[in-house]
Amino acid sequence: MKLRTKILLYILAVAVLALSSTYILSNTIFLDRFAKLDREAVESRMSDIVNTYHTELQGINETMLNYSVWDETYDFVRERTAPDPENPYIQSNFDEATFESNRFDLMALTNRRGDLVYSGMYNQRRQKTVPATPEVTELLSSIRQRLAVFTEASDRFVGLVMLEKGPMLIACQPIVRNDRSGPVAGMAVAGRMLDREEIGRIGRLSPSGITVESATGERLAGSGGQDIWVEKLSGHFLAGHGVIYDLFGNPGIILSMEQERHIYLSGQNAMSNFTLFFVISTTGICLLSLLFINRTILNRMAALVRSIRVIRQSGDLTVRIGLTGRDEFGEVEKEFNRLVSSLESTHQELHSKAMLDPLTRLPNRAFFFQTLDRAIRQAAGSGRQIALLFIDLDHFKAINDTWGHDFGDAILKQIADRLSGAVGPEDLVSRLGGDEFTILLAHLSDPVDIQARIFPIQRVLSEPYLLNGQVFHSTASIGVSVYPQNGESAELLVKAADLAMFQVKENGRNNVFRYSSQLDERVSRKKVLGRQLLSAAENGELEMHYQPILSASTGEVVKVEALLRWTSPTFGPVSPAEFIPLAEAGGSMLGIGTWVIERVCTDLRWFRENGVELTAAVNISGLQLMHPGLPGELARALKVNGLQPGCLELEITETVLMSGESVFGALEELRSLGFRISLDDFGTGFSSLSYLRHFTVDLIKIDRSFVSGIRPGATDDTLVRTVIELGHNLGLRVISEGVELKEQFELLCHLGTDELQGYYISRPLPAAKLEEFIFNRQYDLFLSK
Repeated sequence: MKLRTKILLYILAVAVLALSSTYILSNTIFLDRFAKLDREAVESRMSDIVNTYHTELQGINETMLNYSVWDETYDFVRERTAPDPENPYIQSNFDEATFESNRFDLMALTNRRGDLVYSGMYNQRRQKTVPATPEVTELLSSIRQRLAVFTEASDRFVGLVMLEKGPMLIACQPIVRNDRSGPVAGMAVAGRMLDREEIGRIGRLSPSGITVESATGERLAGSGGQDIWVEKLSGHFLAGHGVIYDLFGNPGIILSMEQERHIYLSGQNAMSNFTLFFVISTTGICLLSLLFINRTILNRMAALVRSIRVIRQSGDLTVRIGLTGRDEFGEVEKEFNRLVSSLESTHQELHSKAMLDPLTRLPNRAFFFQTLDRAIRQAAGSGRQIALLFIDLDHFKAINDTWGHDFGDAILKQIADRLSGAVGPEDLVSRLGGDEFTILLAHLSDPVDIQARIFPIQRVLSEPYLLNGQVFHSTASIGVSVYPQNGESAELLVKAADLAMFQVKENGRNNVFRYSSQLDERVSRKKVLGRQLLSAAENGELEMHYQPILSASTGEVVKVEALLRWTSPTFGPVSPAEFIPLAEAGGSMLGIGTWVIERVCTDLRWFRENGVELTAAVNISGLQLMHPGLPGELARALKVNGLQPGCLELEITETVLMSGESVFGALEELRSLGFRISLDDFGTGFSSLSYLRHFTVDLIKIDRSFVSGIRPGATDDTLVRTVIELGHNLGLRVISEGVELKEQFELLCHLGTDELQGYYISRPLPAAKLEEFIFNRQYDLFLSK
């Protein structure tokens, strides 16, 4: 994630957090407080309305004092036991004007005994007094029974009663004299209906007016036991409720009012405005902050990154970035320029070192490929030819192993000097590594020019070397490729020259070979053969042939050499000289070697079952010898076929013997298990005698290159005689291989060889034909000796 995105996300997160906090704060604290104030306002107003109701009730009570505390009323009720509507007192004091002026709907008088001496109601519609209805008469009787027990002049009862027409406000007072002296003569009652007009008068404090409803249990359930409570009707309105108790102390009615939530809505509006202002201001601050960060940091950072990218892509360490300020980021830019300057200096130093081989001071692999690429581009533009020589020193590893790496390094330095002096000023000599050198020959005119320019290179490589007072000889294998015939890229030219050099190695070294397309065909053949070898044993493509080995003293077949044959499904029969190196290089040698051991042991058992007692010589490669599982494989194969270790003779070459001290340990282990060891191709390797001093073998086999040229009195005759005598003096048996002529056979027997092997005796044969050879051949060649 880019820094710009991270900063933007961070600022957004801070803004969202601030806005969320503001919103939560406004809702949980301020708006809740506004809502509480609204409820308190409604409760206060409802309380005022209830108080107004009580004021109205008290007003009725105060008005009735004009009648209850009056001598005329006192005298009237004392003298009466029944209603007397025609009495002048009644006519003058309880007329329509009295009801109208006092807004009474009911007036009644009782004597001390509770007899109703007057009761009248006012008909608002007809505007005249009428007798009290039976409902009212019964109500007055109930009042007299429950309440009309006045003991003091100040006693009074006020409250609410429920009639069919609706609730009525009632005031009851004792009737006494003007001076409030007694005894109480009776009770005066006044009532006022709680009609729409009266409700409007009581609810004048509420803009929306009030409503009246019966105080049922269901309706009182939401009061929470309070006489005044508030409930929320909607987001904009609250309702206040107050309980009014009747004359007898029971809940009678509920006064209700609705009120808009002025405080809450005003607070909500204020908080919305504040939130909007906060959002706008926060957004503005975030944008300003982002612009500031973008200008002071991000844009400068982007410019720095672009400069770094330019330096990286171009590789030009001379580029510097411009300073954009004197702040901390400016310091970063200064330090970056200092770093690039340091890198430029280091790069120049490393580049000079990286382009030269530290030992020979010749251009190295990297410099060589750069130069070759440039030379190809120039040749492509001009139509010229260039030649590439790939040089590999012959047997340089043996020199290193024998005389040490310091000695080898000294030779490499001399070779570098010689090669540099054998080429022109426009040519390039490079060391790729190890003992590999390349020479780039530029400005070639024709193939004859190539040969002429290679000749002095061959000459200086073949000259002897003088080191520490000793003279040494060395040769080199040279492969040649030419642009554009053998490739139009550096990789193809090097590959072609490398293939040509390996062709020289395979053909005996110390020569020059120019690349041809046939080399690719050989490489392709090797790849196919290498793949097929991996499954050759499983596919039944391998076969064992056995070449008889005769005893020179008896002429009998005393042993056979097991020789592996392979028929490729693509190319047919393949020579062991070709497929054995491929198997060793391709990783199939160990599997094939195991198959050979198991097959030879199976065939030896078959020979014995058919009356032929033989020992088999089996070739063991270096890879097999160094494999820790070889003794176990040999032991298992012998055990399965009921054979003893003496039935097998393990042949190794001098090259294997020279592989190192670890080989000696492996051979000693095999000899301790009872296997005999034979040294094959004796005399063709390096320092054979010195290795024989360190390790004792059981037999040596004289190489066919010595046997093929022997004749009485010849040099090879003397060499073979010497080898045979040397072997016998060391207590070794000597086998002569490659016997192809009768004269060779007879001479070797005369020279004292112990055993003979070659085409003169027999070619390698399959197991079945070998048995036939042993039983049917009369050994005429030996008897004729």
